[in-house]
Amino acid sequence: MIGQAITVAFSSIATQKLRSLLTMLGVIIGVAAVIALVSLANGALASTTSQIQGLGSNVIAVDIGAQGFGPTSATGTAAPTSLTVSQAAILVHDRGVVGAAPVMAGSGTLAVGSTSGTAGVVGTSASYAQIMGYRVRWGRFLSPLDVASGQNVVVLGSAEATDLFGGVDPVGNSLTIDGVPFQVIGVLESKGSTFGQNQDSFVAIPWTTAQGFFGDGGITQVYLSAAKGTDVTSLVNRLDEQLLNWLTTAEDFNVTSQSQILSTISSVTSIFTTLLAGIASISLVVGGIGIMNIMLVSVTERTREIGIRKSVGASRGAVLLQFLVEALVLAGLGGLLGILVGWSVSALLGKIIGVGASFSPGTAALAFGVSLAIGVVFGLWPASRAAALRPVDALRVD
Repeated sequence: MIGQAITVAFSSIATQKLRSLLTMLGVIIGVAAVIALVSLANGALASTTSQIQGLGSNVIAVDIGAQGFGPTSATGTAAPTSLTVSQAAILVHDRGVVGAAPVMAGSGTLAVGSTSGTAGVVGTSASYAQIMGYRVRWGRFLSPLDVASGQNVVVLGSAEATDLFGGVDPVGNSLTIDGVPFQVIGVLESKGSTFGQNQDSFVAIPWTTAQGFFGDGGITQVYLSAAKGTDVTSLVNRLDEQLLNWLTTAEDFNVTSQSQILSTISSVTSIFTTLLAGIASISLVVGGIGIMNIMLVSVTERTREIGIRKSVGASRGAVLLQFLVEALVLAGLGGLLGILVGWSVSALLGKIIGVGASFSPGTAALAFGVSLAIGVVFGLWPASRAAALRPVDALRVD
């Protein structure tokens, strides 16, 4: 019986192709909007997560009087507070920390011959590259010996290497920072931008050299690498308590972990995705109303057919099933077309805005299930009206 009802439903839809397509349009738009929004949101979250993870492995950033996560493009403005070398060492000795890189940040004018430009200068230690996930393209990174002896050596970010040396291996060459000569010992591989901040436009020198270079300033940032299996939340709390002992208020510093950032971004993305998907789902309700409307029209047009079927023995349930299946087929086809349109639109928009769309089979299945539910809910009343017709009254209709 169900197979026959499905055959009749497809036959009825095929007879009125344009009307059926217009009827399904609301469901198509609703499902397509949900699929596209969720796919783009998932793609954006995956892209953001990848960028944050690219900053380093299980990194905790301690910012003193400044905000930021990654190489500092400093302006030279002094932070209101800073840490001493001994205080930074105390943070490093926490049991949950396996690596640390202090940072003294500033800016300077880099010059090679007649070529010059301003860039962020990061005074740090030999652990910085590993903690922050940088790889060396040419030469090497800073060594403990460079730091201990305060050597005038510099490692270039890929952007600075290109600007100053035109992309040629510059290891062994010299440049000046604010007129002070430095020897180039390495160039880092490119990491691109994170949250609009260029991760390649800076140079790194030993923090011991930077200490005198920036007027014997204090440490404005410390990047810590948490050990595997460490309770990062507890570690952050311990760092907060220690910093409060040294600094005036909690507003003088900020301790941020990758897991906190990822959790916040994931939570915010989830809320906005749910909200937008809910708004888009309104189109599904509109589509359901369209299905109910056209099914009522169909019942009116086929009243005599219903009377003939009932007069030859068709039960009320059989008539109900026929029209309900037809509504389900309309909604189901609309759902399938909506999934196809949504996937295509999300892929296209993803390429345009530079965010890879991440298609979710689970979301597609849920959207298709909702479209079928819409068909049942909005098709039940017209089907009930058809089933309730008396054969005698139905046969009187011309």
